[in-house]
Amino acid sequence: MQHKYRIFKIKGQKFIVKMDLNPVTNKFEYHMYIRHLVMPEQAIAAYFSKTTDIYNKERDRNELYSKDLNITVYYKHLEPDILLITAFYEGGTDDKI
Repeated sequence: MQHKYRIFKIKGQKFIVKMDLNPVTNKFEYHMYIRHLVMPEQAIAAYFSKTTDIYNKERDRNELYSKDLNITVYYKHLEPDILLITAFYEGGTDDKI
């Protein structure tokens, strides 16, 4: 399968977002949107307004939560850039990462 990525530069930080080929439309769309209906701009806003941020050693990724946006973001540092793996809404639960 062919992969594509899109770059967002915000506040001096470069974010890399994976695109997936949508088999229905045969067009590349954001992975996090296809899976969880979260746009990259929302995930980036959550990154900058994070409430908690932990490193998951088992998965080798960071996991943050933004209480203001109720969004969890999985990401990885690719110094100096950030790869946004995925993002999703928490659905109103209070037990966050």
